[in-house]
Amino acid sequence: MPNKYLRFIISILIAALFLWLALRDVSFQDLRLTMGKLTYFWLLPYLMVSLLSHYLRAERWKQLIEQEGVRASRMNLFSGVMLGYMVNYAVPRLGEVSRSVYVGNKEQISRTKLMGTVVLERLLDLIVLLVMLLFVFVYLLSDYSVIVPLLGSDTVQWLQSLLSLNGALILGMLALASLAVMYLLYRLFRVLGKWIPSLGQLFRVFSDISNKFMQGLLSIRGVKNWPLFILLSTAIWFCYVLMTYIPFTAFDLHTEYGLGMREALVITVVSALGVTLPSPGGIGTYHWFVSRSLLLLFAVPETLGVAYAIVTHLVMMIIILVATPLLLAANKAGWHQKLRTSQGGQQP
Repeated sequence: MPNKYLRFIISILIAALFLWLALRDVSFQDLRLTMGKLTYFWLLPYLMVSLLSHYLRAERWKQLIEQEGVRASRMNLFSGVMLGYMVNYAVPRLGEVSRSVYVGNKEQISRTKLMGTVVLERLLDLIVLLVMLLFVFVYLLSDYSVIVPLLGSDTVQWLQSLLSLNGALILGMLALASLAVMYLLYRLFRVLGKWIPSLGQLFRVFSDISNKFMQGLLSIRGVKNWPLFILLSTAIWFCYVLMTYIPFTAFDLHTEYGLGMREALVITVVSALGVTLPSPGGIGTYHWFVSRSLLLLFAVPETLGVAYAIVTHLVMMIIILVATPLLLAANKAGWHQKLRTSQGGQQP
């Protein structure tokens, strides 16, 4: 069985398992009544912040791509980011490949190198997430008796070791080792291409792929505007926290349970852990992590927590599934170029 089908089946099983864990103790009648009481005035600001977060991610990606005279259209990058999110709802992690292929074809840039920049971007997000985890666990959730039921004792011990100085050193060594392996593969393919002329073309292809991928990984060295890059990274995660906070108002969680931006930060970090698991678009894993953290950390009733998770995830999914085809169609038709032309502007 091809690996992609196996990954798809595993992701569906993971989603089904966590969705069952989230819903097993919830009365569907109570859930229906709870969701029937929610308000809708929050949807417009949520939509705006959600699209802004995706645009900021495209803008940050632009900082990694535009080096040595290479320029990229913001519309192509934004469309590629949205396409990646949409594809991830079908097959986890395939979205990263899809957006690299899409932008590579549009901009005539090496897709392998773009894939390297996407991997680099994900590594940067992981570093930010680990820093936020450290802040949340040490300064906001110092009571480990609350954290253990949420994440499990093994996970807490693993995170403690990962966030320690030794863990940071090990991660750094692994990163350097990965770069060294990529470089060695590049050199090996070049040597083998010379030693075995009949396979020279194949080895040259492998050498070129490994070289371009490593160039993408190392594109962080060529960032020209570091203050802007850091600002964009901060703004992306701030949007994520806002996307957690805004729906609090739909269920009156901000008034009845006193949930504010501090609690939204905690939920954002915990839900990010769930989304890292390979389920389609975070289905199931997002619902379980969010509902359990609301219950265990802030005493929000399980039915209310599950309703919050279902609504927020559903709205996120609808935004992606509706906005992405429209954006791709607009980009294909060149509407943004026509608009700029009519206004006397030029394509960036």
